[in-house]
Amino acid sequence: MKTFFTYRVFVTSLLFMLGLSLNAQIKYDSNKRLTIGNTTPYGVYGQTIEGSGMYFKCSGGSKFFQIDVSPAATRLASHLDQVVFYNTQTGKFNSIQVQNVYNYSDARAKMNIQPLDNCLTKLMQLKTYSYKFKDENETAARTFVKGGNANEYGMLAQEVEKVLPELVITDPDGKKLINYIELIPMLLNAVQTLSQEVATLKAK
Repeated sequence: MKTFFTYRVFVTSLLFMLGLSLNAQIKYDSNKRLTIGNTTPYGVYGQTIEGSGMYFKCSGGSKFFQIDVSPAATRLASHLDQVVFYNTQTGKFNSIQVQNVYNYSDARAKMNIQPLDNCLTKLMQLKTYSYKFKDENETAARTFVKGGNANEYGMLAQEVEKVLPELVITDPDGKKLINYIELIPMLLNAVQTLSQEVATLKAK
């Protein structure tokens, strides 16, 4: 009986101490702001979390999403080395608004480096169009107003894939996407080719 009583006292004390510890780490104030860790609410935000980042893992697999705030600039990472801004519920891609975009292009990370050639011939096979997306978000379109007739300008992935398959990827849902950034060096090569031809004609 004495042993059982001692056990109950020990367990009760342990739970009490654990409760105090949790209370110190997880708080919810009168303004409905939640804090986790040794921190205080920040501004009007509903949650403030102290730590070096967050890691989300999908149960039963290796899929994950990672937010790392400890480096000089916050880093986002995911499985397959890709982060897709896509609404699974609505089946729509999201727009991204940023000030600058920098593409990783360090020479030390590359191999089989070869100069581009004959880009003009390939580019001349591509067709360009103006269009609107069928699933355009009308609310977003009214909020972020585009000028003119609000058309999009670009190419059709299925057509580009026939000429430059390296520029097109197909996602797990079968949707095709174009890497327009990789067209820039090809356009530069085409301009250089035309400039050389013009210079040759002028020299005659």
